[in-house]
Amino acid sequence: MNINQIKYFVSVFDHGSLSAAAKEQCVTVQAVSKALADLERELQSDLFVRQSRGVSPTLFGKRFYAKAAPVLRMFSELERFAHTYQASSALALNVALCVPAFHGSERARSSIAAFIGRNLGVSTTVAIETLARGTDGLRTGEYDAFFTVGAYEHPDVECASVGTVSPGAIMAADHPLAHCRCVSLDDMMPYPVLVPRAFQPFSEAVEKAYCQSGLDLRFECETNEEFDAFLSQEQGLAFAAGISALGEMHPHTVLRLISPKDAVALPICLVSPKVGKSNACCVFERWMARELVVMGGGNPIGRLAAVAVAPAPAAGGAVAGVPGSANSTSSAHPADSVRPVGSAGPAHPAGFAPSPAESGGGGGVAETETVIEG
Repeated sequence: MNINQIKYFVSVFDHGSLSAAAKEQCVTVQAVSKALADLERELQSDLFVRQSRGVSPTLFGKRFYAKAAPVLRMFSELERFAHTYQASSALALNVALCVPAFHGSERARSSIAAFIGRNLGVSTTVAIETLARGTDGLRTGEYDAFFTVGAYEHPDVECASVGTVSPGAIMAADHPLAHCRCVSLDDMMPYPVLVPRAFQPFSEAVEKAYCQSGLDLRFECETNEEFDAFLSQEQGLAFAAGISALGEMHPHTVLRLISPKDAVALPICLVSPKVGKSNACCVFERWMARELVVMGGGNPIGRLAAVAVAPAPAAGGAVAGVPGSANSTSSAHPADSVRPVGSAGPAHPAGFAPSPAESGGGGGVAETETVIEG
């Protein structure tokens, strides 16, 4: 039994739905389902009865919840204490990516955390969060900073653009447009197009850019099942950050870039507290600012993304293809649509590739926070 299983159980109990719990916990439905199955196997008792629309707790599940909920609250308090306690002898950097959960996220976050940790000399964690939870994490001290796709306005934060990315479209692997390298708005006209409202502030920027385009824009898709039906039965498309290295963000789908004539530049932003910044956050911001002006390697987003898609580091700490990493051996991966602020040259790479172990659906641990000692 582990704390992630308890988190997912309590969330499913509260919402009566695996999909809603997965959305709240920023993981895949498969991760929640596997965690519950493992927990039920260990307890040798069913916690829920699966129904056509959602789940309902068994008698044992109700009694287990009565014990689990206060334990989880106490654990959350312990986590908050640990995150806010500042050890005078060492720095720790906790960063979040405000993006939807995707296949291969654990590997990507591990690589990014390791790369930042080596460059800054601090223990680094990288997590995936919603915008609301990321903002709350800044307030409580759980996170030092987080990244968004799209500008974010809030009275308590500073939002600095560190690069731009063009949008792309997710579609079923057998969609009529799947053979295209990129798609235009004219190509997309015959199909419904989803703007993922849960992915803020990206969705706000996309809606503003394309609300007058004539596209059949949709805004609600509550469950994975509804999303699957939207893609397969309605031949729908879904806007996403146009980063091909993200790989298969959703099972049996592909990502195609929006054609240059119709694409808009969306800012990639580093968000941090306006007041009360941690020492680690200040060190991280100085490093990001320095990367923006260094000739030949001045794209911090491209460097982080190249790390995310590169093979695992060797024992000596080298990351193949990442300028500036120990024993770097080649230039960054050629890629699609991410470029540093002010760049007039070719776009630099960014993205997160799926690991083979996760491409078939991950377990609960695969979507949890990754900690790498720098």
